[in-house]
Amino acid sequence: MKTTLKFSLYFWILFIPFLTACGQSDSSYKTESATAGYSDEELIDVPLTNIPPPINTLVSYQDGTEGGTSTEPIVQGLYVIKTGNMQLQVQELEKAKEEVLQKVKANKGFTSAANYNDYSSSKQQTITIRVASSNFENLMKELVTIGFVESQSQNSQDVSEEFVDIQARLKSKREVENRYVEILKDAKTISEILEIEDKLRVIREEIEAREGRLRYLKDQVSLSTINLTLTQKLENYSKPPERSFFSRLFENMGEGWDDFLMFVVGVMRLWVFWIVLAGVIFGIVRWRKARKK
Repeated sequence: MKTTLKFSLYFWILFIPFLTACGQSDSSYKTESATAGYSDEELIDVPLTNIPPPINTLVSYQDGTEGGTSTEPIVQGLYVIKTGNMQLQVQELEKAKEEVLQKVKANKGFTSAANYNDYSSSKQQTITIRVASSNFENLMKELVTIGFVESQSQNSQDVSEEFVDIQARLKSKREVENRYVEILKDAKTISEILEIEDKLRVIREEIEAREGRLRYLKDQVSLSTINLTLTQKLENYSKPPERSFFSRLFENMGEGWDDFLMFVVGVMRLWVFWIVLAGVIFGIVRWRKARKK
């Protein structure tokens, strides 16, 4: 009897975990079967909100007005503003200036501004050059050969994102303008006409502002800017005469006297402090004498 009870107990201990595992496997099987039971047409309607959109070369812009959205291709690095700065020390300023103009003309550029300064120790000519972006690096290399390079720098600013953003917003604004024009044709009352014309005026001002910015970016991208400074050092320029020992001595003595007067004035400004200090000292002396008695 005892042997039979022990055998039954061992049997249930070993068999219960096996039943549990089988139940879990069956549940998972039912879940998979239930999912697989959908047809292809039913699965199409399931919203896939967690799947990210595919990466492409188009970007969508929301203008915030009634124009809706528009898409424009983005090519990074296409719209770049190039700026160069160069300072050259030359032997003859006029000759160097002629060489600069020749090299600028050879690279199909032009000078947009020029400024001449005549100092006591040097003569200086600053020139602002505009040249096609394709010839920017070549012109910079040629300008280096004119004189001794004191400083040189080049900067590049990628405005592709701003360029495309303005284009997209312009497209949206023009769509809004066209809709207002169509609505204006159907307007019947004077109040409706005035209201629509006012909105047209606002939208057209925004279009003109963005078109102006776009023209500026196009100009800066198509033509690079070089700020060139030519400097000729003058060897025989007039220097101030050197002062003698006695002149410097008397000058320093005068400065010392001025410093002494300033010290006296500073001391006299604290007259209240000196009176209080004298009173405190007098009181201490009287107190010590009275204590000794």
